[in-house]
Amino acid sequence: MELALDVPCPVCEGSGKNTEPGIEHIGEEEYRKRKRAVRFLLAPPVAARINEIADEWEELKQYAAERGDDEVLGFVDYLQLREGDSVITRAYVTANTHPDCEPCKGKGRELTEQGKMVLAFIKRWPPE
Repeated sequence: MELALDVPCPVCEGSGKNTEPGIEHIGEEEYRKRKRAVRFLLAPPVAARINEIADEWEELKQYAAERGDDEVLGFVDYLQLREGDSVITRAYVTANTHPDCEPCKGKGRELTEQGKMVLAFIKRWPPE
């Protein structure tokens, strides 16, 4: 008998992040700011600049992999290094910073019925 105590959260698919937060999750002002940032990033000149930087980053990742270097900056860090504190950087961070998933509280996993039973047992242990 296989005992599965938890499974990936069906809402966030195991990421622990709510990638499509609504007004009820992040507030009206933050929601509007996020939507403006997404629209800004979709503008052709901005999208072209982001794609150019993403291509550079991919080349650097490949170069590092060929050299056996495992420590490569994440894309956001590379973007901040290349662009500094620019409007593009702030918009990218705003549009791509996701709040925690509410059902799994950012863990990306949820307990199965077996897991809930085991947890309930552990909470009652030791018997008095």
